[in-house]
Amino acid sequence: MHEKTRSPTRLSGMTALIANGKWAIKQEALRDIVQGFNAYLLSGPATSEKVLADIRAEHEARARQAALIEASEPEPRGVSVLTLYGTIFPRGSMFVWLCGAQDAHTFAQRVRQAADDDQVASIILDIDSGGGAVSGVDVAAAAVRYAASKKTTTAVVNTTACSAAYWIASGASEIVVTPAGEVGSIGVIGTHTDESAALSEEGLKVTYVRSAPRKALGQSAEPMEGEALAVWQGEIDRLRDLFVAEVATGRGQSVATVRNWATGDVWFGQEAVDEGLADRVGTLDLVLQEHLVQAQSSDRSPAQQAARTGEDTPPAGETPTEAPMRLELKDRTGKTHAIDTESPTALADLQGVLDACETSAFNAGHDKVLGSVSSALGIEPNQVTDDRLARLKAEAADGQTYRANLEQQVEQLATSVYGANSASIQMHVNLARAANIGDLKTLVDDLGARKAATFPAGRQSVDVPHEDPAQAEQPGAEAAEPRYDPALLD
Repeated sequence: MHEKTRSPTRLSGMTALIANGKWAIKQEALRDIVQGFNAYLLSGPATSEKVLADIRAEHEARARQAALIEASEPEPRGVSVLTLYGTIFPRGSMFVWLCGAQDAHTFAQRVRQAADDDQVASIILDIDSGGGAVSGVDVAAAAVRYAASKKTTTAVVNTTACSAAYWIASGASEIVVTPAGEVGSIGVIGTHTDESAALSEEGLKVTYVRSAPRKALGQSAEPMEGEALAVWQGEIDRLRDLFVAEVATGRGQSVATVRNWATGDVWFGQEAVDEGLADRVGTLDLVLQEHLVQAQSSDRSPAQQAARTGEDTPPAGETPTEAPMRLELKDRTGKTHAIDTESPTALADLQGVLDACETSAFNAGHDKVLGSVSSALGIEPNQVTDDRLARLKAEAADGQTYRANLEQQVEQLATSVYGANSASIQMHVNLARAANIGDLKTLVDDLGARKAATFPAGRQSVDVPHEDPAQAEQPGAEAAEPRYDPALLD
């Protein structure tokens, strides 16, 4: 006798999700769901009840594990440990109401409640999920980011956080992965079951009447091809872009970096840390102990805090008093200014110190600028006068006049030094015409020094025979070597 199979009528929502749904899930996890659901549909009453019993037993075992963890939370101001186990389904799914599976919206509600609870010091997300349906995952991810903005929220990959589960975890303050923990599988996959051939064999033909050509394309009774395939591909790509953008936001990475992760690949333990998908390697027990220590520290009474620091506490009923505070400020010169906050003139003293620091900072800046200017001019800082700066400014405003003045000084100084030696004078005039401003100033300085050596004690003229040009060319005659490149005369 042929045994009747289970009718999918009351499970139409789950059937539609599996036949034509969009998932952020590992491939093998999706395959297990499809195979398990098909086995349930094809089984008889006895077998199907056993399948459901096995599912319930698995869920109850996970629930007991979560209860044991949550029972370890200290009161008050404890650590909230929220579990995200198994495949993530949309709310209202058969697996949610029948088997207690996780749905994204309920998880998001639990996370927000913990974030808003003043008795919760921090949050741990204990995650062991290969992902699930896309529906509602963005809501759960937003809830995790909200929690992380209010208090420390650590996602522990214990031992899988792939696809939609990683999407949710990415908004946490940090992600800790177990040594063999698995993360990644970033991407979206769509499923479509083409039942048109099977219906044709049964002599059935489904006709769709649409209000618009693109309304609800990709039904199970029609093939996935042409425009329907293009529309679905566009939807999958847009969901992938949203997935990538939210992971980038949560992880503080660029979209380009996360797009490089979105290959469907997975990383394990330290690999995930090295790639940037996780922050460190650790276990749930280790993270729980860290959070408990942090919570206990923030929950200590003043007496407990004093006991740890060695300070005395006032007797019961007395108002604790603070010791006088002494402020010390150090200015740019290294001088320390002390202020007694208990003094009646404390405010005036503070204003005086601030004024002194401001004056010190101004003087230090002025001295630094003065040193730079004098160094550039080749003079001592005390020689930087207003008159000299005004002259330099005027000369800089008229570059041609400034250069002509320097060239004139070269000719005058050369005449003073070499007298009737017209060849030497002309050589320096040619050098001056070919030199840049810097070399021209050096030429003036050198000729000035030579003049000072020729006419010591500031004498402007002496009866000293000038050098004979003919003698200057005789072998063995000593002549001063110019410090400039003779090629400039060419």
